[in-house]
Amino acid sequence: MNVAIFTDNDFGKVNGVTTTLTAALDHAPPGMHLRIYTAAVLPVDAPDYLALKSFGVPIPFYGEMDMFVPRLRAYVAQARTEQMDVIHLTTPGPIGLAGMYAAWRLRLPMVGSFHTDLAAYTAVLSGSPRLGALMREYMRWPYGKCARVLVPSEDTRRLLIGAKGHADRIEVWPRGVDTSLFSPDRRSRHLRDTWHVSENRPAILYVGRISREKGLHLLAPIQRRLHALGIEHRFIIAGDGPLLGELRRQMPDAIFTGVLPRQAIADAFASSDVFVFPSRTDTAGNVVLEAQASGVPVVVADEGGPRENMVDGSTGTVCSGDAPDRWSGAIARVLQPGVREPMAATAREYALTRQWAQALQPLYRAYRDVCPVTAPAAGDGMLRVSAGHRL
Repeated sequence: MNVAIFTDNDFGKVNGVTTTLTAALDHAPPGMHLRIYTAAVLPVDAPDYLALKSFGVPIPFYGEMDMFVPRLRAYVAQARTEQMDVIHLTTPGPIGLAGMYAAWRLRLPMVGSFHTDLAAYTAVLSGSPRLGALMREYMRWPYGKCARVLVPSEDTRRLLIGAKGHADRIEVWPRGVDTSLFSPDRRSRHLRDTWHVSENRPAILYVGRISREKGLHLLAPIQRRLHALGIEHRFIIAGDGPLLGELRRQMPDAIFTGVLPRQAIADAFASSDVFVFPSRTDTAGNVVLEAQASGVPVVVADEGGPRENMVDGSTGTVCSGDAPDRWSGAIARVLQPGVREPMAATAREYALTRQWAQALQPLYRAYRDVCPVTAPAAGDGMLRVSAGHRL
């Protein structure tokens, strides 16, 4: 079976989508060939990755990031040449629409996976609930064409069903984590010394996009409240985004690492004492699993998908609402002597149950379920079957 995965996220980016798709490529079962179809400034043609050279334009409300104008005919020709059996749409953006066009032209079934709640992002970043509602309506179009839609959490499944999605087509595909890369063994005394943190001054980590939809407007008030409570700490903020300058001004004693490569991110996780993720718009939050795999307790919001990737009271805590007092109180409780250590150990044990090999099975099953038995290709006298072999 051959599967073309269309994504607007080229693998030059490190985020939840690229992490997930990389794992899907790495763990693909025998007889199933997956290939990424995307676009970039520079072309790439590798066995499992195709990036067509395309023209980029800034994303509305995300001006520092580009989306690429898809070369529709080139994608269709490539999918035809590679005898694709299934189209996997991971985004309603331009490259996702190219996947939808290829599926229509080649009469192939589509599997959709829902990674980002663009409607919520649009509403937060634009300040317009009306624009958010329009984005929600738009997203029904491409995902409505999919024979199966995979979502990362029950929260997201309820969201899509509430937005008039077909309940019988929507399934949960939970996220996994690489527990060999993200491990407590990577804890670095040298890195902690560089950060000027210790047992008496713990490191509070955030990893991800530095943008308003992540709930990061809470970090500076949380910091002020922790100082008022007399709790020594230092925030470590890894990532980049439009809110970076504002946070730097509001949190002058925090450490801003910028975007880190995967190995350095793993070191940062393991060298921290608690991970804070205040986003209420994320559908999964891979970083929440990565923190726990690193032996770090987590504090997450009570809305969105991340709370489904931890065990409240055991591997961290779920914080309700967005009041800084509640968040600072939750962080303070996790950092208490005799609380953080057992949570850290339990977090690692929990993450070991969330390996990618198991987490990816719903995706591979969806490919098999939708892949049809088709008529013989003209002139070759061979039947294409869902197992991906030629008979």
